[in-house]
Amino acid sequence: MKYQLLLFESTHQVLKAELILKGACIRHEIIPTPKEISSDCGVSVRIPFEAFDAEKTADLMASAKLNYRLEEKEMR
Repeated sequence: MKYQLLLFESTHQVLKAELILKGACIRHEIIPTPKEISSDCGVSVRIPFEAFDAEKTADLMASAKLNYRLEEKEMR
């Protein structure tokens, strides 16, 4: 199963993003950042590939002034 991983600089930003995604009814979950991915923060937001809309996500994060990095991953 593929998913998109949103990486942020801090836990505070992850929690803020979570509130925004919940408000937009976007399916997601908070997970520990995978070891192979370099991140300033130890937690990330995972969105299933089929639920991910890049434009909508970018607009939501920009409106909240949240910077993030996007990684596509596949569950094993």
